[in-house]
Amino acid sequence: MAKYIVLSFDDGTIYDKRFIDILNKYNVSATFNLNSGLENFVWYYQDKYEIKRLTLSDNPHLYDNHEIASHTLTHPFLTNLSEEELIKEVNDDIANLERIFNIKVVSFGTPFDKCSEREIEIIKKHTPIKYFRIPILKEDDDFSLPQDEYHVPINALYQDKDIYERIKRFAKCDKEDALFVIAGHSYDFEMNNHWEYIEELIKYILSFKEIEIKTFKDALAILFYKE
Repeated sequence: MAKYIVLSFDDGTIYDKRFIDILNKYNVSATFNLNSGLENFVWYYQDKYEIKRLTLSDNPHLYDNHEIASHTLTHPFLTNLSEEELIKEVNDDIANLERIFNIKVVSFGTPFDKCSEREIEIIKKHTPIKYFRIPILKEDDDFSLPQDEYHVPINALYQDKDIYERIKRFAKCDKEDALFVIAGHSYDFEMNNHWEYIEELIKYILSFKEIEIKTFKDALAILFYKE
C-alpha cells in the first residue's frame, strides 16, 4: 500500500529559499515548478506587495534534494499559444533548467488555471515531459489515482480551511495506492504570514505513519511504473 503526498509549489520566487530551509529541516522533498525565462522579474501581489523572482543561475544548488519541474519559460496561458509557441515554451524552459541545475526535467506544472486536452497532447508528443500536473482542483475525498500520469489534479491548496481534516481522511482511506497533491507558492507564506503555518502543516503530515511525502516524479514513477 502506497499513500503519497506531493508538495507542488510554483514560480521560483526569492521566498523559496526560506521554504527550502524549512523542508530541509524535516528532511522533506518538494517539487518546484520554475519559469527560467523570468529571472529577476518583479510583480505586485494585490497590486501592492513586491514579489521578486529568483535569479536561478545564481542559485544552482538551492533545489538540491528537491525536484525541479517545468512551469513554461514565461508563464503564459497555455490555451492562448499556437502549437509551435507551446512546444518552444516548454522545451526552452526544460533546456535552461537542465543546464542551470544539471538535472533531467520530466515533470510539468501548468501555469494559471487553463489547460485543455490539446495542450496536454502537444506536450506529451513533442517534449520530454512524463508527468503532468493539470490545474483542476479535485476537492472530494475520492483519493483514487488519476486516469494516467498526464492528468494529475491538485487535491488541495496549502491554505484550505479543511486541509488538516482531508489529510487525516487521506491517511485513513482504504485505497491500495493513493495520491494527494498540495499546491501553492512560497510567496503566499510571506504575504499571509504563514511561515509558522506551513511548518506546522509539514509536521502534521509527518505524524501519519501511513503517508510518505514524495516529489511529483518519484510518487508517479512508483504509482504508475512501480519503479
